[in-house]
Amino acid sequence: MMNNFTNRVAGGRKSLTFGVRPSQRGELGIAMAFIVGATVISVVVGNVYWQQIILVALIYVIAASGLSVLDALAKQISFGQGAVVGVSAYSMALASGVWELPFWLAVAIGVASGMAAGMLMALPSLRVQGYYLGFVTMAAAIALPELLLLFKDQTNALTGVNVSDLPLSQRLFGTLDWLTIVIMVLAVAAVLLIAVLRSSKFGRQLLLAGTSSEAASTLGLKPGRLRLQAFAIAAATGSVAGVLYVCLIKYVAPSSFTLSLSILLFFIVVIGGPGSIAGTVLGVAVLYIVPDVLLANFVDYRLLIYGVIAFAVMFWMPEGLAVGIKRLFHSMRRKPIAVPEGLTSLEPIIEAAAAAGVAKPSRGEPVLSVSGVSRKFNAVVALDDVKLDIFPGEVHAIVGPNGSGKTTLLNAISGLISLDSGAIRIDGNDVTSKSASRRARLGLGRTFQQPRMLDSFSAWENVDLGPGRVRGTSASWLDGVLANFQSGWDSIVAGTLPHGQRRSLEVVRAMRGEPTLLALDEPAAGLSHAERDQFGRLLRQIASSTGAAILMVEHDLELVWGTADRITVLDRGRVVVTGSPADVRKHPAVAKLFVGVGNAEG
Repeated sequence: MMNNFTNRVAGGRKSLTFGVRPSQRGELGIAMAFIVGATVISVVVGNVYWQQIILVALIYVIAASGLSVLDALAKQISFGQGAVVGVSAYSMALASGVWELPFWLAVAIGVASGMAAGMLMALPSLRVQGYYLGFVTMAAAIALPELLLLFKDQTNALTGVNVSDLPLSQRLFGTLDWLTIVIMVLAVAAVLLIAVLRSSKFGRQLLLAGTSSEAASTLGLKPGRLRLQAFAIAAATGSVAGVLYVCLIKYVAPSSFTLSLSILLFFIVVIGGPGSIAGTVLGVAVLYIVPDVLLANFVDYRLLIYGVIAFAVMFWMPEGLAVGIKRLFHSMRRKPIAVPEGLTSLEPIIEAAAAAGVAKPSRGEPVLSVSGVSRKFNAVVALDDVKLDIFPGEVHAIVGPNGSGKTTLLNAISGLISLDSGAIRIDGNDVTSKSASRRARLGLGRTFQQPRMLDSFSAWENVDLGPGRVRGTSASWLDGVLANFQSGWDSIVAGTLPHGQRRSLEVVRAMRGEPTLLALDEPAAGLSHAERDQFGRLLRQIASSTGAAILMVEHDLELVWGTADRITVLDRGRVVVTGSPADVRKHPAVAKLFVGVGNAEG
């Protein structure tokens, strides 16, 4: 099946150009052409006013690009990007215009100050998310001009700060100077940054951390660190934009960096399309050039204009102008946007696992040891003195009625919830107080009831999300078999796969880290009978051929009785019985919990 599918895929995995996927090169080329073309035309025309308008617009593109990465990939909301620009600009202006420091030292001070402000605003992201985070960052945008006025003697807030004799302002010919070239090049670099991050593994990790921090943690990633890195990217682009603003305008005042600037940058991202390569360019064109140039007489109604445009675009093109225009173009050509589809199969992986040649280890010490684990949620006892040992090469199932604490136990083992009492050891290491990402790096793999996939990316990009072999082992049998099908899987959009295929991919993704313990939460849910049988054979092959222990929470008793070496039955947070399928089937308390368990296949 997999061989037939692979043959159907045309072309396989195409090489990246400058780290950009082939499907994104057209949009990147249009964005770059727009930036370069607008700059060149303004210089050729020789109109200084229009040239400055274009350069200010490009500075906004730079500032908004980092915000687009923060919003679209890391899923972090910030209404404070204008404050980052303002801190950077004001710091550089003071260093150059008041303290009379050398130009490049002033630039460094400006960028460093903006970065510091951006990272300070990033700290709340470790505690709050969504619009709560947005309101926290908005406070910085509101406070900045007030702080500048409060320390007016130090900031020259009443008169503003003038800057002159900047080296980048030297004319080359006509109205062209080095500053124009620098701003144009950095604007091109900013849209290229979006394209590269969207195509990169790091960008996918940012998105996974933003959409499902639990899934990211169980892959060995650190969501908090990834969020801070995303804020650092946004702070860097905002800081560069602030420095360029000073070089271009040569004057700063508190009124230059009010809340409206942050709102403008946020709307640029929303209107253009978060994460779209050309989105920031289109957003700046619609929200800055049109209102401030063509509607200059209505400057007092700027925020109202932003709101009207935002409402219109979100109503007709909810994904933003870049995506909306692309869809409109394809509809006019009566050619739908191509979404590659296909099917994956576990058969090659089952065969490779059977041929892995890793002898099943002796029983020895347990891979997982759970001792006296208890956890309450208010007055509800979810886990009550749970004890459990799982050994290498063993398939161990946890079953029980709904609400018995099965998933809670799996979350406790994975490090997604804390314990009230008890201890958990993985490979002899006490991980009771360790994070989920640390447990993953010690050899714990995990899947979820609902597959945590990135629907807009390929099947392969979803598999290639974690840090790889997190424990520093050599190339594995799984890497070998996946290398044969990488090109095929890279041509399938994950969002087009049926539920069973998505679940299989999540299991493969967890296996890539070579876990010594693979924890699966209801892995058979939604699988067809054939898929379930295939999945059961995969679990047996992994356990018997590689020595990994498998712990699964499952309601499908036929799969459990046909696959598991041992079974633990939970009820109301307590262990009822642990033993072989034959022993558990005979236990008198089990028949009361599961109707028909006595007739289950052994």
